[in-house]
Amino acid sequence: IVSCLGVLGRDLARGEIDQLSNARNHLLDENAYFEVIRRKTASLFYACMQVGALSAGASAEDVARLGMFGEKLGLCFQIKDDIFDYYEDKVIGKPTGNDLREGKITLPLIYAITHGEGSENERMRDLLLSEECLSSDSVHTLIEYAKTQGGIEYSYETMGRIRNEAVDLLSVFPPSETIDALIAILDYTIEREK
Repeated sequence: IVSCLGVLGRDLARGEIDQLSNARNHLLDENAYFEVIRRKTASLFYACMQVGALSAGASAEDVARLGMFGEKLGLCFQIKDDIFDYYEDKVIGKPTGNDLREGKITLPLIYAITHGEGSENERMRDLLLSEECLSSDSVHTLIEYAKTQGGIEYSYETMGRIRNEAVDLLSVFPPSETIDALIAILDYTIEREK
């Protein structure tokens, strides 16, 4: 358990450093995005599931499997949280476009920029690569571009794929209320409204 927590601390710190580096270098790469959220968010879910399994005396194989389930749950949690940044909602309490203002480019916009074409895509790319802080108008323009180019839909599709992988990890365990609860938490994470 102590080892799990030590690895967690290291991963959280590396994720934060990587995120700052990606923002500074204007990195528009889906793999880099996933590496950051794996370290910054999913590592916490991974460690929690492992600690729970270890404290219950699970086998090494089950500890690893449950840790991977936790990681996938954490990835879905972060992708959903990032989607919230593309919509105005006073209930959530997170200002629209806050991630972009902080230099964080998340999955919906990464998808739109890396799959878009033409002069509008070039204009959006130029906005992101500018050394100046993004204005409110620029943030709004980029958010709308991500939406119209299918970035939100792609993010939901990605969560669906990750969800299926997570459920498959649990398929080796016998049916139980615990397994049902884990799947319910996963589904809630994807469907939540705040």
